Amino acid sequence: MKHTLKRYTLAPLALSFWIPLLIMLAYFAYRHMAPFGTSSILTVDLGQQYIDQFAAFKHTLLQHPSSFFYSFSNALGGDMLGEWAYYLMSPFNLIFLMVPNASLPSAILLVTVLKFGAAGLSMAYLLQKLHLQQHYYVTLFAVNYALSGWFIANDLNLLWLDTVILLPLVILALERLFYQQSWWQYSLLLGASIICNYYIGYMVAIFIVLYFSWRLTWPNIKHRWLILRRFIISSAIGGGLSAWLILPTYFQLKLGKTQYNSDFSFKFDNNPLHLLFKLILGSFNFDQMQNGQANFYVSAFVLITLIAFFTTRVIKLRVKIGAFLLLAFLILATTWAPLTLLFHGFQYPVWYPYRFSFLISFFVIYLAAISWQPTWRPRLMTITTLLIIFSAIAIYATLSDAKINYINRSSIALFIGLALLTLAQFTFKVHDKFWLPILVGLTLLSLTANVVFTLDNFSYLTNTEYQNTIKALTADKKFLKKDTSWYRVAQTFQRTRGDGMMFDYYGGAHFSSALPKSTPTFFGNFGQPDGDNYVVYSNGSILSDALLGMKYIITPNGQDNGDAGQPSQHLIGFRPDTSNYSLKATTSTTNIYQNHNALPIAFAANSGALNTKMLYNNPLQNQGNLWQGLTGDSTSPVDTDNFQKAIGHNVKAPTTITNAIITRQNASQPASLDLQFTPTTNDSYYLTIGSGLDIKNFDLLINGKVITQFSSYRHTVIVNLNSNAKNKLQTITFRMKDTQTLALSNVTLYHVDNNRIADDASELKQNSLKITKRSERHIQGTITTTSTKPLIMTTIPSVAGWHIAVDGKTVKADKVANYFIGIKTKPGRHTISMTYTPPFLWLGLAITIIATVILVIFSNLSIAKKVTT
Repeated sequence: MKHTLKRYTLAPLALSFWIPLLIMLAYFAYRHMAPFGTSSILTVDLGQQYIDQFAAFKHTLLQHPSSFFYSFSNALGGDMLGEWAYYLMSPFNLIFLMVPNASLPSAILLVTVLKFGAAGLSMAYLLQKLHLQQHYYVTLFAVNYALSGWFIANDLNLLWLDTVILLPLVILALERLFYQQSWWQYSLLLGASIICNYYIGYMVAIFIVLYFSWRLTWPNIKHRWLILRRFIISSAIGGGLSAWLILPTYFQLKLGKTQYNSDFSFKFDNNPLHLLFKLILGSFNFDQMQNGQANFYVSAFVLITLIAFFTTRVIKLRVKIGAFLLLAFLILATTWAPLTLLFHGFQYPVWYPYRFSFLISFFVIYLAAISWQPTWRPRLMTITTLLIIFSAIAIYATLSDAKINYINRSSIALFIGLALLTLAQFTFKVHDKFWLPILVGLTLLSLTANVVFTLDNFSYLTNTEYQNTIKALTADKKFLKKDTSWYRVAQTFQRTRGDGMMFDYYGGAHFSSALPKSTPTFFGNFGQPDGDNYVVYSNGSILSDALLGMKYIITPNGQDNGDAGQPSQHLIGFRPDTSNYSLKATTSTTNIYQNHNALPIAFAANSGALNTKMLYNNPLQNQGNLWQGLTGDSTSPVDTDNFQKAIGHNVKAPTTITNAIITRQNASQPASLDLQFTPTTNDSYYLTIGSGLDIKNFDLLINGKVITQFSSYRHTVIVNLNSNAKNKLQTITFRMKDTQTLALSNVTLYHVDNNRIADDASELKQNSLKITKRSERHIQGTITTTSTKPLIMTTIPSVAGWHIAVDGKTVKADKVANYFIGIKTKPGRHTISMTYTPPFLWLGLAITIIATVILVIFSNLSIAKKVTT
């Protein structure tokens, strides 16, 4: 019992797991993160994107497995296999199944520290199995990997960590190829690395090729061609094991990220000398997260012992040269554009630059572990060289301190102090019982200080703020789930763009690196904020609500206390046109309105909709034209209006409003422009604002009240001004912030005929699809089309993968508004079946099955041969 306890607590492998775990756990407790206090681990993408994906992971496994392939919580509907491939294939995610959404921050903290521990364990296992180090020196090197700069800088990017954890095991299995041992473990681990996260797996694959090429040059390697052949075959099988996931994902990438091109050049993207600063602890902050340099911090212990690899006479010169070239290649890739693009799939990443830099830390630690032994003592020349290098880095950093905001005098002093103390430990080494503990203490102090100095640069969402929003939306969800029909939900507030995924309803927003380009294009055409990797339905109209099937609209009711996280503090839109909807429920903080004009997911419509063209930066006209096409009417329900008066305050009022430029006359005084009009009907009135009128440069007031909009937009967006305000003077104010000029880009007044929308919606709903069977990837039902409405119009995005059958016969769908599925039919009653299967899934599955069969056969033969031997 005592031996077992020691094995799992104090043995070198065990400590390699426990030390990184406990250091990170202690830091999170020090920051009072849940469950240790009122803060949380949520920050940046972890709090704005990943946590919603983790909730979707739960819903998929526990409630509706079909959303593994497709989900209508993904914007207006989208593929999910590609999302799982990037976000959700970690086995650690199973922990999330055990907790409710309210406890997800605590569960994420647990998963985070477990992954840090696993990274240390993985590295220690590699070092021990290859006999590179022994006893507690294994732990000394292993914790440097788990607490290296890349891991600390990316602790919030949980989805990337698994493949980096597996890297040492992949290298261990690869090493067996050189000793004529079984190769199936390598194939299995390579496949697992790609499956856990294909993006980081791609980077690992590049490194494996470089590493294998280097190892193949070592002396005393026999049967090189045989080893090369085994490497190629086993790598192909490893890739084949992941084909079921990777081939469909690659297809989705072709629809999304690969359509955004990065300019190729031979330039250096940053100052290579500034990479030296990354050897200083704490050299990472929020600015570095956006546009910084590579993170590969390791302790002074590793930097000093790395010298042993290049100075020892035991290792052949060509091995040293090969290692130097490989290390130089990795470092060059952090600054030279062509190699940077190579490692990132030929696209610059959005935030978190140089995501492959864990390879530098790994290889540096690996090289140091290969050659260093406790008996090593640096020569005078080595000591002098190291003193010069450490001093030069410290002096250069001090001189650059005013220009570089991610290091400071304290971190520089601690760096040089710990480096000199560690070097002294080697220089004046005395083999007694205190030598190793002191070395361990210095190393752990260095690594822990880097954790504190780095993560102290970031603020985190309070657990109270998270709980307030979760509580509000949970109450809304309780009402929504009573309605079992198919519908979408709009919001004028949100916690994140993934609320629909978190609470398992069909919203109109999404935030994902796997977003197909057609989705933000459509949202931009419909007057909603969009980006390369997100869309938000925050600026809806009474017309778009009906078109997109937004049956319920959730708004703050003004009854909360205004604390952080309350709905009133997370506004993203202004929707007075909800006064045309029925109030169906009230919670302690929100109102839920029902839109009786909301159209179903499929309905019979006029075939004129097929001719609808999306106009650039004309969102309300686009909505009106689509509506006109669906109804077959001769006119659009959308009309433009004119402002009746423009009043300038410290600006000259323009005579023509749209695209006018106004200039502050007295630079030191407030400036604003009032635009006035009086509605002649009770219809809903809207304003369009172009991307040239940046929201950060002005406040928008309606009748003296500042309204909150989503924080950014790159196309013309729609703003609801009023509804049911006939004969009441309306004043729209553009109040300048810290700017001298404003361009009134696409500022135009519109109104929508509310009565016509209601009448037309009622008519269109008469021939709705009656759903008889549905899941996330399958919809089946009956519908009756007529001679005037022969088109089955759906609000399902048209993408490859949808297989449609009408009356049992496969048909080819058409596109409506260059986005939605439309199906031509003959008048009459029809049975329709729509099923989504990710493209290339069956091909990928076939390849994976073949690879698995080969792997099983050869692994059994290998095991049988070993038993016989």
